[in-house]
Amino acid sequence: MDYFLIGRVACSCWGIPVATANIDIVIIADKERLNELLKEFEKEGFDFNYGKVKNKLLNRLPAKLTYKEGYSIDLRMASYTIDHEAIKRAVKLRIFNKDWKISPPEELIIYKLGSAKPKDWEDIKGILKNEAINLDWKRMEWLAKTLSEEYKPNFIERFKRLEKLAK
Repeated sequence: MDYFLIGRVACSCWGIPVATANIDIVIIADKERLNELLKEFEKEGFDFNYGKVKNKLLNRLPAKLTYKEGYSIDLRMASYTIDHEAIKRAVKLRIFNKDWKISPPEELIIYKLGSAKPKDWEDIKGILKNEAINLDWKRMEWLAKTLSEEYKPNFIERFKRLEKLAK
């Protein structure tokens, strides 16, 4: 199964490092292989309500899988255009002696606009401050428009707020 990381782990790679006990993962998986994947998570020691998690994933929602000592994973199945675009452009980075696929910065910023909580705006500001990244603003606008059609109509307003923030 293919995957990529979003959330604060990915933001730490593109922006300002922050501590987190949670990893956000988007997976590209056939619905038929979902049972196999969830069984693997159980074998690895993750704790979750199997039926509830499976139902959430099948309904395009993130599902939390908890692990020892307060660690967790928020897992979501790819279902939007942005997910399929992000997997094509995912960047491999070495974190804790393991290669991980990380969402590109443009997609990551748009993902962060999804919840737009104060910590999400701080993560976005951290990425915007990274002068080594030449962000593709036309791509981000297209991704925001796509999510406005597929998910939430107010993504364009959030994108306009982002443009003002970047100036």
